[in-house]
Formats: sequence, structure tokens, C-alpha cells
Amino acid sequence: MDRHVETYYKRSSDDELGGKFHEVIALHDSPEISWKNISKKAPLLPRGWYELAHLSVRDRIDFCRDYWLSRFPYHPNLSEFLVRFFASLDDLGIYITQRNWEDPYQVEMIYSLANDSGYYRGKLPALESELLLLQKEFPSYILPNDYLSFLQIHNGFYKTTDCTGVIPMMLMKDEYEKFQLMLLEEPGLSTSSGAPVDPKSLIPFYKSFGGPFYQCFWGEWYPQQEMGNVYYSHQSKTISDVSCSDTSCEAMAFPTFIDWLMFYLERVE
Repeated sequence: MDRHVETYYKRSSDDELGGKFHEVIALHDSPEISWKNISKKAPLLPRGWYELAHLSVRDRIDFCRDYWLSRFPYHPNLSEFLVRFFASLDDLGIYITQRNWEDPYQVEMIYSLANDSGYYRGKLPALESELLLLQKEFPSYILPNDYLSFLQIHNGFYKTTDCTGVIPMMLMKDEYEKFQLMLLEEPGLSTSSGAPVDPKSLIPFYKSFGGPFYQCFWGEWYPQQEMGNVYYSHQSKTISDVSCSDTSCEAMAFPTFIDWLMFYLERVE
């Protein structure tokens, strides 16, 4: 497991510099904990995640790889990419945490890259009923199917200690409204080439490390039957330009959520 994971999941009582959690349970390292006892502490913990935590490291990684492949719609590059991504992991664990003694327990899945080169944190999967409610929040647009599929794997997903990352769906509407209020103060939103953009057609699904830099579904761009997604830069007050064929003009513009996700998961050497 990446050594930074242990640092992140420090208990406050163990860390003079200020740990984050009142209690931390590394379920994958706790074979003595029964389902009956842990489900009382963390009632939202899926039974499948509990059973996964008790497999060998290699089996945990292989099982999750196959599950990801089974959830997504077809993409020509996804299978090869996920095989490579999961092969780069040295561990996959389940952490159950309690921030303060009276708080409910939270559950996260950790994807640890080999050689202490980073990790990802995945929240619990969304329920089908929750996805239907999310779609009702944005009635003017049909959210991409591959994005909804990912929410059924992890409803919230973060690189290392990123506090925002892929926005959990219960926060999507609030984040959208905050985003729209910010754009009201920036009249004349356009692409990087100057084409005007309707701010309301941008639905942020990723926020970069808590800052005002977003990846957004764009309701005016449907490159492959579903909404593509573009990058909003607070610095330039523009979104990605998707109008020209030169790939340098299309930086951070992705025709599908899967294409963006592969970029997000790509290991940087």
C-alpha cells in the first residue's frame, strides 16, 4: 500500500500533528471483524465490499478490474486501459472511518499505485433510485450513460488527497448552482477561440482540488450521441475549444466521460 495512504488515514489520537479521524478500520487488514459487527457500525457498507476485503490482494485487484469492465458500456480503448491500470496497483483496500466520535462511519475503497506513486479514493456506489433523482435535477439534459455507470461503481472519486474530485451526485445540484453564480460575475463566457457559450449548458462533474477549475458536461456538444465534456479555466474565463481539428486546440475536451476518466487515471511518470 502506498505509504501516503497510512498518513492520510491517521487517527487524531495517534498523530500529534493532527490526524483526521477519531477511528480508522482498515477492513482488508482486519480478518477478525465479522459482518455482523461491522455492519452495525457502518450500515451502508455493501456486503460485497466486506467480502472483497477478505480476499487476497491479487484477487481484490482482479475482481475490481473485472467489475469495472462489466459496468461500463463499450469503448474501444477501455478494456486495454483498465487492464494496464489495475496491473499498476500494488494494493486495493477498504477503509472505514469516523471523523468525530458522534459522526456516522464512512466507507472508501483505495486504489494504491505501486512504488508509492499515488492512490485514488472511491466512495460507495450510487443506487439506481438515486440516479433517477439525479436525472430529475437536470431535466433539460440527458446525462451520459458511461458517467451514470461510473456512479454505480463510485459515487465520488478522488486522486490522493483531493477534497473534491468527481463530485458526489448528492452535491451536483449545489455545485452547479455555485458554478452558475460564479459565472454571473464573468459575462461573455466563451470557448478559447472566442465562440460564445451559454453558461447554463455547462454541468460540472469534476472540481480540481477545491479550486475554481472544472470539467463540465456541455449541453451544446454531442460528439458521439451523448454530451461531451470540456474544461473550464477560471484563469482564462473560457472553456475548451472543440471546433478545430488540431488536437492542440482540443486540450481537455473529451467526447465521452470514459475518455476523460482514462485521462484522470493515467499514471504520470
